[in-house]
Amino acid sequence: TTTTPPSASALPDDGDLREPPTASECTSCRITVGSAWVSSRCGVVNHWPGVSSDFFRYDPVSYALNVDDGSEGSSFFAACHPGSRHRRHATVTAAEVDSMTSTGFTESMGWRHPYNYHDLTVLLAIRSDLMANFHFLSLLFVPSIKDAERAFIEIIDKDVVAYTAMVTGYAEFTDFNARGAFEIVTFMHREGLNANRVTLVSLLQAAGHLREFGKGRSVHCYALRRLIGVSDEVLLTSLVDMYAKCGAISIAASVLRQTKKRTVASWNALIARLSQLGQSSEALKYFCLMKQGNNLFPDSVTLANVLSACSNRNLVQHTTSLHAYIMRRNIQLDEVLTTTLIELYSKCYKMKRARILFDHLICRDTIVYNVMISGYLHNGLVEEAINIFSDMIREAARPNFATVVSLLSAFADVGDARIGRWVHGIVFRYGLELDLDVSNLIMHMYAKCGQIKNVKMIFDLITDKDLVSWTVMMMGYVNIGLADEATAMFQKMQRTGEEPDSSVIVTLLQAHAQLGSSEPVKEIHGYIYRTCLVEDIATMNSLIITYAKCGRIDVAEAVFNGMTGRELASWNTMIAAYGIHGYCTQVLEMFSQMQRENLKPDVLTFSSVLSACSHAGLVEEGWHIFSSMNSDYLVAPQEEHYNCMVDLLGRAGQLEEAYNLVKCSPLRDRASAMRTLLAACKVHKNTKLGELIGQELLDLEPQVSGSYKIQK
Repeated sequence: TTTTPPSASALPDDGDLREPPTASECTSCRITVGSAWVSSRCGVVNHWPGVSSDFFRYDPVSYALNVDDGSEGSSFFAACHPGSRHRRHATVTAAEVDSMTSTGFTESMGWRHPYNYHDLTVLLAIRSDLMANFHFLSLLFVPSIKDAERAFIEIIDKDVVAYTAMVTGYAEFTDFNARGAFEIVTFMHREGLNANRVTLVSLLQAAGHLREFGKGRSVHCYALRRLIGVSDEVLLTSLVDMYAKCGAISIAASVLRQTKKRTVASWNALIARLSQLGQSSEALKYFCLMKQGNNLFPDSVTLANVLSACSNRNLVQHTTSLHAYIMRRNIQLDEVLTTTLIELYSKCYKMKRARILFDHLICRDTIVYNVMISGYLHNGLVEEAINIFSDMIREAARPNFATVVSLLSAFADVGDARIGRWVHGIVFRYGLELDLDVSNLIMHMYAKCGQIKNVKMIFDLITDKDLVSWTVMMMGYVNIGLADEATAMFQKMQRTGEEPDSSVIVTLLQAHAQLGSSEPVKEIHGYIYRTCLVEDIATMNSLIITYAKCGRIDVAEAVFNGMTGRELASWNTMIAAYGIHGYCTQVLEMFSQMQRENLKPDVLTFSSVLSACSHAGLVEEGWHIFSSMNSDYLVAPQEEHYNCMVDLLGRAGQLEEAYNLVKCSPLRDRASAMRTLLAACKVHKNTKLGELIGQELLDLEPQVSGSYKIQK
């Protein structure tokens, strides 16, 4: 039973009012929250924004508070909104607080100022209703964990509902704060209170967020001992979700199998985690089991998780089957499902289907635009990606970090500084350049495009430079051949106290490879061993090729032989090092040794080996290796391999064989190989074939026709 609110006579006059009302003064509330918070934060009542001192002269009168949507027309909104005359008289019940938490009231009220949370604790006389306390504490967790903690401390008679409200609030966090749920339960047990079903569900949620298998299992054991929720669907679903998030897939599946009343949510919890772990086949298996019994039908969440599982393995046949299943079951294609399908079709090189789905979306947010942009870039369709990005700007969808990452990375790869500058301007317009990672990406784009002045300008504007900033700046100098500037930048970085990582060392080695002096490389070599970077494969490979370019192939051999975990990249590096010095015999020996050690060569291996054969004039060996690529190693010859063979045959004077090889190749762009063959025709004075090739080049590249004149 609620008590009557205090009358005006029970309150002090304005002149005597120096502190906010204490718990004893608020006799209408068995549970009073917020007074200590107000005292520490505000000092005196006259300083409370939007609250006049004559507030305490009025008798609080209950209003009929019907909160439907948090709109300004509702009486509760009018009562609580800062500056409203109604707020001075209002009281609130559990149902009304529940309405606040369930209708998005906090967003519509714009509760971003801390004083507004106090308005619901002191200015609104909250009744001694346990459920009101629960919902009120939950409401405070929305903007600030500290406000909820302070309010909880002010509760005089804490019961299991108040404790559970705090546990539930902590459990919503996915970071370290979720540990607070278990700390609160410890205090709860010290007070002689036992956890209920809602408490256990929240604890399982917290254990899942923290990936704390031990804590989650303890909660499970507690529930079994106390027979709490043994047949409760929500608790059992929480158990499946917790075990799945902790990586205990077999236990999660066992709990699901033993559950008599399986729900869609419990199946979703297991399928989602399997999809996240990349266990696509298992996710599809449980999806099929879900459809077989219990008269359960997958919802959009289920299908989104299953589609994500297909995406992990690019299973096109399952994608189309699932899409057809969605259409047959008349399942609404919401934004999540549509976005997942678009992403999957993009990865499977089905951009036409992805575009159809995208065009049928009525409301397009930033996420779906990002997926389309990434899909076009993944398929090499840069122009289409730019068009989608332009549409995104026109429709006022705000680009975010993911948008910028996709675009700048793509423009850096193609070396298009013009479009990169356009994206840079949009980044500046939306204030994204304040992010250090974005600034580093813009620097990287300009560095790849050779725009070193722009790189330096952005670098100088960054106040808190990290290792990526220094590395990109050094890389920019290396890309345009300014190795001295790169080494000077490294010395400047050292003076700031930054410790170089493997990326910095690799860039520094590239600079010294251009300079050609092995003495500084020896110093870097010593640093690598002192800092244990010797275990980094990329660093050691860079060291090998740098020694080779500096003329010390003997040291490069020693470094390679001293490596313990040699990977394919290390073998490719050593083969390339021998190729730099023209040691074709050693190249072929290394290639044979790779075969003996059951290492499968890749496209880079064949490029280095065929290039060595070309320079050494080993036509027979080159033909044999080229022919074995597809038949023995399932490596499809690419443009650089055909160019190596054309160069090899051209040097040997076998021009007709080289021409037939190019004509029979599946290459889309034959211009590069034709130019190589045209140069060989000039060397061997084969005018007839040269004229034929020149005419074909005119058809392939008419814009550079002047380059194909045959000089006699």
